[in-house]
Formats: sequence, C-alpha cells, structure tokens
Amino acid sequence: MKRCTSFFVLFLVLIMTVISTKNTIAEVRGVSSNTIKIGAILPITGPAASIAVFITEAIRNYTRYTNDNNGINGRKIKLIIEDDRYSIPPSIAALKKLLSKDRVFALLGPGSTSCLNVLWKKIQKGKLPTITLVPGEVAVTPFKRYIFTVADTYPGQVRALVDYLVNDYKIKETRVAIVYPDTEAGKTDLEPTLKRLKKYNLKPVTKEILSPGSFDASTQVMNMRRYKANCALHVGTITPTTMTLLSGLRKYGLKIPVFASWGAIYGEQINSLGTAAKQFYSLNAFSPWYGEGRGVKKMRKITLKYNPGSEKPIRGTLYTHSWVGTMMLVEGLKRAGKNIDTEKLIKALEGVKNFDTGNLCGPISYSPKSHKGGNSWKIYKSDTIKVRYIPQTGWRTVKKI
Repeated sequence: MKRCTSFFVLFLVLIMTVISTKNTIAEVRGVSSNTIKIGAILPITGPAASIAVFITEAIRNYTRYTNDNNGINGRKIKLIIEDDRYSIPPSIAALKKLLSKDRVFALLGPGSTSCLNVLWKKIQKGKLPTITLVPGEVAVTPFKRYIFTVADTYPGQVRALVDYLVNDYKIKETRVAIVYPDTEAGKTDLEPTLKRLKKYNLKPVTKEILSPGSFDASTQVMNMRRYKANCALHVGTITPTTMTLLSGLRKYGLKIPVFASWGAIYGEQINSLGTAAKQFYSLNAFSPWYGEGRGVKKMRKITLKYNPGSEKPIRGTLYTHSWVGTMMLVEGLKRAGKNIDTEKLIKALEGVKNFDTGNLCGPISYSPKSHKGGNSWKIYKSDTIKVRYIPQTGWRTVKKI
C-alpha cells in the first residue's frame, strides 16, 4: 500500500512538472516546445538592396545550418524577415509587426544606423534581445541592456585608419586631404578623424565633400592638387563613391594613396579599377569571403553546400559580418539552456569572453557593462592583379594616445 501511494505521489509530481514546464514555455514570447522565433529587419529593397543581398543570404544560410544540426537545444529557429527599404517608417512598422503580431524572441538588425536611432528605444521598451548589424555609436552609447554588436563603432574604425596612415605608412611631411559625404555617415566619421589627426599634430590641408551618387570628382581632385595633398582619407563612404574618387585621381594623374573607411570594401568592385586602385587601402572588422582561417573556410563550405556553384560572384565583407552576427545570437541561445527566457539569453551573451571566430573577425567579448562585442580591425590593400583585398596587418585594436 505504501509503495502504491509513493508511486501515485511521484506520478502526480511528474505530471505537475510537465504542466509547469509547458506553462513556462508558453509564457516566453516567441518560444514554443519546438521552435524559437527570430526576427530580422533588413533593407531587402530600396537604395541598399544590392548590399542587403549578402546580409539576407548569410542569415538564412547560418539559420538553416543551425536547424540542420539539432537546432537550439532541441528547438528549430523560425526566421521571420521584414523589409525596411532602408527607410525609417517601414522600419518602425516592421518592428511593431515582429513584436506584436509575430511575437519574436530576438532580433537581428536593423540594416542602417538611422533606423537604429529610431528603433532602439522601442527595442528597449519591448525587452527584445537584439544583435544589430550596424556599428553606429548609438548601439553602445549610452549602454543598452537589450542591444549587442559584433564590431567596433565607426569612430573606432577611423581612429585605426589614421593610426595606420601615420605609424605604418609613414608619409614624409604628411599633407592629408579629407574627402567625405555631407551625410549622417560622413559627419559621424569626420569628427573623430579630425580629432585623431590632431593627436598627431596634423591638420588636413583641405576638406572636400563628395556626395553619394556623384559620377565625377574633378572639383575635389583639382582642389587636392591645389593644396598639394600627398594622401587622402576618404571617410563615411560607400563603394561607388570611393570608385568615383579613385577614377578622378587617375584621370588627373594625381598619384597619392587613398585610405578609406570600411564601407568602401563592402563589395569587390574597387579591385576591378586596375591602376586607379594601386594605392588604395581600407580597413574592415571582418575577413573577406576568400580570407584564411578555420571559421572562414567553414563559412565557405556551408554556404556552397546550400548554394552549390555560387563561388562567384565573390560575396562581400557584409556577408561575413552578418554570418558572425547570426552565429553570436545562436551561441547565446545555446548557452542560455533548454528553459530559455530573455534574461537567460542576456546573461548568456554577457558571459561570452574572447570568443574565437576562426579569423572571421577578431575575438568577441561581452560583459554586463558593455555589449560592444568587437574592437579590432584589419587593414587591407587592393591587389588589382589578384583582384582581391590583401591584409596588411593582423587584427588590431585602437590604442589610446
């Protein structure tokens, strides 16, 4: 009789545990017994659509790879992608839908700093763990509990660029021209560039505005010649604008090195410019598609498994960036355990220390006081013969001076 009673009590405890577990799962937004909903806000259409192809493909491929390899502690990722068209109103609508209708557990994106400027307060209010794919300063300052990055910020990158120009390239009697667009990105990069140059007692001989969409840089190049610039810092830029500048320099025979911020090498187009790109340098927080390293080789292998025969055209650095962002979210989800919730995911990510990505980028670390995952960069030079960006340094962090 006692044995039967004990068995009955044990049975009741087991039933109550199962019911309790189901209730706990049901209470966690975006989490069921077999799925985890992950949202993504990306500029699939609009002015940034050409580069968003890389971002979307990387997220889809890494998600598929995760699901094909036992998922997240027995659960599969259900990926829901929304298009913000690289514009603020659609971005707001996308976040509202993902939170209220789809009830996603976590988010990747958005794809622009301007959109993040508007969305971050809503992300914080909704307690939505987010790995953003833009390294704007707004992502990390002031500290935001629910937002994480996987790269250093824009000011960090231009400081690294100036450091390389001064300490490694070592131009005698440096006469630097700054070329930048009159946009949010250009203004964001201009201020830390000027401050870093001042640390080395340098002042630009001229500051030239070259707007996105410009097809001619004659005026800017003639001014650079007039002020006898012997190098150029092209900051706040994107690939097409840098190509316009390089073509203008070649047209007027001004053979000076150009050091451009990381947006210049989102894609591989500059390598096709031939002699115009012979003295072109840029930096990036991520390895290109053809880079060396365990993580890079794995990325290529998985990608080509799901997309056979697509080795070319070469995917840009944004592919690697988005791959790493998705990888870190998956890493946090796995570390959070079976009975996952928002706080467990946050704490799991904050426990990541010197995470080795296999040369996809430098080591990634988080803490309860900082969600800026990376702080390292690598300098690249265009090789117009191999049609590739060749690393000139290892992963570097910006030092205080």
